[in-house]
Amino acid sequence: MHATAHNSSHHSGWTILHHDSQPEIILTIFGACLFGAIVRTLLKSLQLPYTVVMSVCGILMGFLSYRYTQVDSYTSEIANINPELLIHTFMPVLIFSCAFEIESHIFWKSLPQVLLLAIPGFLLSTAMIAVIVVKVFAYNWDWYTGMMFGAIVSTTDPFMTSTLLRNLGTAKALPLLVEGESLFGDGASYIMFDAFKNVATDLVPFEGSQFAVRMILQILGSPLFGFIMAKFVMFWLSYIFNDGLIEITISLATAYITFYVAQWLGMSGVIAVLMVGLFLDIVNFSPEVEVFLLRFWEMLTYLANTLIFFIVGIVVSRAFQNLALNDFFNIIVLYFAVYIIRLITIVVFSPVLVHIGYGFKWQWASVCVWGSTKGAFCLSLTLMAFQEERLEEGRVREKILLLASGVVVLALLINATTLTKFLELLGLCDVSMAKRMAMYSAVHRVTESSQNTLSMLKIDRFLADANWEIAEQRVHVEDPYKTSTEEVSIEDFSPTARMTKCPDCENNIPYVPSTRERDDMMEEARMRVLKAQKTSYWKQYSSGMLTRQAARTLISIADHLSDLKGKFITVQDVKKYWELKGFFVIALRKLEDWLYNVKVDKLKPSRHPWLTLCYQMVFSASFEYFVYVLILLNIFPIILEFRPEINRDLELQVLNYIFCSCYVLEAVLKALAMRRAYIFNHWNQFDLFIIFMSAVDIYIETQFGLSEINIQMIKIVRVFKMFRLTRALRLVKIMIPKMIEVLNRQISKQLSFGYDIGKGYVIGEEDISKIIDHISDDKSISRELKSILEKNRQEGARALGFLQRDHPEIAISVKTRQAIRAVLNSERDTIHSLMSGGLLDEVEVSKLQQMIEIKMKKLTKFPPTISAPTAEELLQSLPWLSKDAAQIQFFKRVAQLLFYDFGDIIIQANDPPSGIHLIVSGMVKITGRSPDLGSRKVKEKQHHIDYRSCGTILGELNCLTQQPMEVTITSETATQTCLIPIDSLLEAFDVFPEFPSLEYKIWLSLAVKISTTAIMENIIYQGWTYRKICNHLAKAYLVDLEINHKLNIYDGTMDDVVVVYGSCDDLQSLSSYNAPTLISRTTHQIVGTANLTKLLIVPSASAEAKDSSSSELEKKNSLPCLRHAAQRRSSRNTASGMLKTVVSDDSLAGRSQESLKVVEQKLMSSMKLEH
Repeated sequence: MHATAHNSSHHSGWTILHHDSQPEIILTIFGACLFGAIVRTLLKSLQLPYTVVMSVCGILMGFLSYRYTQVDSYTSEIANINPELLIHTFMPVLIFSCAFEIESHIFWKSLPQVLLLAIPGFLLSTAMIAVIVVKVFAYNWDWYTGMMFGAIVSTTDPFMTSTLLRNLGTAKALPLLVEGESLFGDGASYIMFDAFKNVATDLVPFEGSQFAVRMILQILGSPLFGFIMAKFVMFWLSYIFNDGLIEITISLATAYITFYVAQWLGMSGVIAVLMVGLFLDIVNFSPEVEVFLLRFWEMLTYLANTLIFFIVGIVVSRAFQNLALNDFFNIIVLYFAVYIIRLITIVVFSPVLVHIGYGFKWQWASVCVWGSTKGAFCLSLTLMAFQEERLEEGRVREKILLLASGVVVLALLINATTLTKFLELLGLCDVSMAKRMAMYSAVHRVTESSQNTLSMLKIDRFLADANWEIAEQRVHVEDPYKTSTEEVSIEDFSPTARMTKCPDCENNIPYVPSTRERDDMMEEARMRVLKAQKTSYWKQYSSGMLTRQAARTLISIADHLSDLKGKFITVQDVKKYWELKGFFVIALRKLEDWLYNVKVDKLKPSRHPWLTLCYQMVFSASFEYFVYVLILLNIFPIILEFRPEINRDLELQVLNYIFCSCYVLEAVLKALAMRRAYIFNHWNQFDLFIIFMSAVDIYIETQFGLSEINIQMIKIVRVFKMFRLTRALRLVKIMIPKMIEVLNRQISKQLSFGYDIGKGYVIGEEDISKIIDHISDDKSISRELKSILEKNRQEGARALGFLQRDHPEIAISVKTRQAIRAVLNSERDTIHSLMSGGLLDEVEVSKLQQMIEIKMKKLTKFPPTISAPTAEELLQSLPWLSKDAAQIQFFKRVAQLLFYDFGDIIIQANDPPSGIHLIVSGMVKITGRSPDLGSRKVKEKQHHIDYRSCGTILGELNCLTQQPMEVTITSETATQTCLIPIDSLLEAFDVFPEFPSLEYKIWLSLAVKISTTAIMENIIYQGWTYRKICNHLAKAYLVDLEINHKLNIYDGTMDDVVVVYGSCDDLQSLSSYNAPTLISRTTHQIVGTANLTKLLIVPSASAEAKDSSSSELEKKNSLPCLRHAAQRRSSRNTASGMLKTVVSDDSLAGRSQESLKVVEQKLMSSMKLEH
């Protein structure tokens, strides 16, 4: 745009707007972005690749600029863009975002295939293309120019291919193979292009050795540099906590700096950035930054592709301005030749490709041929050749631009647009039966969830009169894998529901899948289990229950095993991370052996008074410090002896005698004190060696020190003087305790890391076991998966228990750190809730968040060891005591500390409950059936095995229900438990009856624990973390429902209702709910069907609901009248054979006068009934 300044005031304002210095390229770039957004919006209903449309738009823009000079001012700078600038601007973004999404374990296994196609395959393609352009085309090119052109055209840019393959859900190895070949091939093509360009311009002769060195630098140096940069960034990110701006800035800057520095050093920036993206995964960043980070790189990738293909179109249009008919035919010939050569290359290397990596199918070969489109990198090399002035313009430069641009355009217009149909023809778009089953199951559960939501909304006072028929039609979700012309029923998806006819009687019988079908279904289920395990590990990491390094390790284990058919994560895969091996352990043992000696430690002083005095003197701290000071003083004269300008030989010799005498005196005193044990100590042996060398030194110096004749003896004297320096080595003994402390700290970190991995593994197995029925619809496969996971969980819990037994301080540190992080997460969520509710402004929220994040950051330096709690501390931490001083004092008085050896029975199945056991130390083994939760429906009791360790509470439910024990608990190690006898527990129920009573709090604690499991098994809450579920249940309360009594639920004041004990029926649908289960939200009135049914009700967020629930709760848990209290106590005495309880003054300390009167009255009533 050209404007001329006018003198008239009428045009003065427009002159400012049309100034010549205004950069038109800025408007072109952002106009392209806006146009790309319009195109992307319109293409949602069309089956055309987005990048192809943008390149066509660029071509049209280029043709318009050729015809109209006004348009040319906006495209001229883009058409003449520096190709180096084009590569350095867009390639780092595209490569890093691509590598960041790649699953590293697939990449490393496919690397041999990638390198085979990217290096030998690329060289073969380059050579054959050079033969065509040199021998077939009449351009009179030499071989150097032909090889340079072959390096340009042999590059691939399969962005659309890999995107389409991922969207179709094909094997993950195929898109990675296509992308990996392109990335490594770009690096090889850049080397080839630069080498033959220099030869073609007569800059330097071609040297094979130099070319080989550059290839080695590219292949080995580039990955090494990328690895170093990735490790540096990972180390940096470990010290940054929850700062999204800094973390994303680091990721962006790292991609560009790595690319630029690698190119500057003669390496491949493509490969270096690829390595950075592979080693940096989402776990390296803070959990709160995940969504922001992924969206940021997704946006950058979209903008890069928008601009780069738009620029490609403009450059290509400029190339076609001088297109002749002969050039047009050459372009057509070259296009077909390129893909025929590509086919030949794939066929030549296919015998090797089949036997490495993930194998190689003929469908994959077809995709590698047809999907190898050309793009920005090819065009960038073309522009480099076109802008090389040393090449002949008409015969070489323009022809290279025409031919390469033509191949790029044809590949985009033909290959890219027909790729979807091509994949359908190959059968890669077909969906397997296992995936169809999974999709049907998912749609069914989504429909069930929507029905529950609709049921809740129908009772809403504002939405009650909505048109629910239209709403149900609009929210209906259809199966995306079901075509419009066929009706698919459940029998088509679930093999367990399919029926077939008997060949003899023609009756319908259940369809039994073949062995191959079942193996395929089992393998699909295994892959989903591994994926669910990785999701569980990520959830634990995001909630602070798993460290970054532990989460990365567990996820990498799952990735590795996904390539091994039939393999699951076992305890052996994770146990190696806490086994004490390696340099640190060996060094620690050696240092401890040097510092301590068993025979010396067991030494007792002699009865002789002089020897006793020597013993006390030698083993005192003062004597030890005196010896160290003596050694330090001895160092100075030794150093002076090596200074020739100091002529004090006699004085130094006298000092040497004095120090040697002191060493001899020290050895004599130690020998008298330690007697025979003296010689067994390593340091004493070292002292004797020094004394011996000193004696030899004095003897030689006395006899030959003044001799000036014998040169050999002079050398011997000097050597023995050098040996005097070994006396300073005794000072190492001071440093050994510090070195042992450092090694112990490193070993503690290793054990803490191992315990973190083990705990995350066990929790992951438990999480997956709860959703197995959602993973597989086949019952036999579900049972097999449950058996495998249960076995792995038991072995993991047992190994973890032994680790906690051997290193309790490690386990306590890990658990304490996780507890702190969970509480801090809850505090942060509360702050966000207050801000969203308008109770806090942004300034106040930022201050509170900063305080919490500082505390979270301190957890990165949390001590790896914390001393284990005592029995008294564990008793005070019981969740149902709520730090009540009177209750704690009561249980301290009645609790008993018990000790068990290995194999001792703590609790025997079918015995009446003896009380509540609190494990103080050690590990126990639990065998038996699942607990009886009072359901009228007798469920199949499955025999299970479990392991529990310190802090576990045993026998709560049976003490409350007075039912016999269902399990046998044996001591797996030396175990210590704190027993609260059942008589004392029942006594406490009567002593502390005020709301919330002690009995109610124990029931509530159990109900929350039971409800957590029931809620996690429900598909609605699959995305919830354990912490989120705990917060959801934080304000829940218990309601008792007697038999044949009705209760209205889900009336707008309740979010969830869980049956934790007993059973009930839905009065409308007559469905039965047996504990433990989450009642469907379509249920509004229930009736109790068991003698006692307990419901855990999660109130809604409204204040009215909370108030009403609290009042209702207080009514249901109010203090009973004296008559019923006495009857309850009498029935307990009769049932349990409990002796008469005597309440001491200490147990009533701190209670109110009213409660004391109530207790006395109840005791008196009880005593009267007993008499």
